[in-house]
Amino acid sequence: MAAKKNADGLAFLVDALRKDRNVSYADAQAAAKKKGLKVWPIMFGKAKHILGHVKSGAGKGAKRRAAKAAKAMSAGKRGPGRPRKIAATGVDGLDGIVAAVRNSRQELARYQSAIERIGSIIASIRA
Repeated sequence: MAAKKNADGLAFLVDALRKDRNVSYADAQAAAKKKGLKVWPIMFGKAKHILGHVKSGAGKGAKRRAAKAAKAMSAGKRGPGRPRKIAATGVDGLDGIVAAVRNSRQELARYQSAIERIGSIIASIRA
């Protein structure tokens, strides 16, 4: 019998919200009480959800989790073992390619001179 009363209360709330989308819970509760029905706030929310007036999961907790996830993504947090993001090389057409090759050759020359210095230091230590 209790399930039947709950179903009737929910049906009443759905009908009340169909008639007036902006009806308050207090007004709907008072009208239901006059008809001998008992309604609870959760039933009011379910009725709104049934009619599509609210989205599912749009509560405070869901909003808080979504905000926390957005903040974590913008902060650049990465999980363990994930590689760092590599900045764009800026290769735009032929000029970009030529500049990249030129930079690579300059880096190669710096590395070769560093290796030669390290080799000479090691040779002086052995001698």
